Amino acid sequence: MVPLTIERRALQPTDVAIEILYCGVCHSDIHTARSEWGSARYPVVPGHEIIGKVMGVGSEVKKFKEGDQVGVGCMVDSCQHCEACEEGLE
Repeated sequence: MVPLTIERRALQPTDVAIEILYCGVCHSDIHTARSEWGSARYPVVPGHEIIGKVMGVGSEVKKFKEGDQVGVGCMVDSCQHCEACEEGLE
């Protein structure tokens, strides 16, 4: 593993930009980094469960504001409306 700088695009209306303060590296990160679950697409950035601070929000974001502390788990972009989401199984 080596450090990598990633250039981010400009915030879109529904984006939340987060400064990552802490992250967890779990077994799925390790398996992916080692290509143990099939061929990984490199570069791989392990640590998909994070705690951080909101640094900016898109124009349509209402739930978060700059300076908020947030946590992001491994599930993102769930619809929150289908049967699985309504049962808490997003």
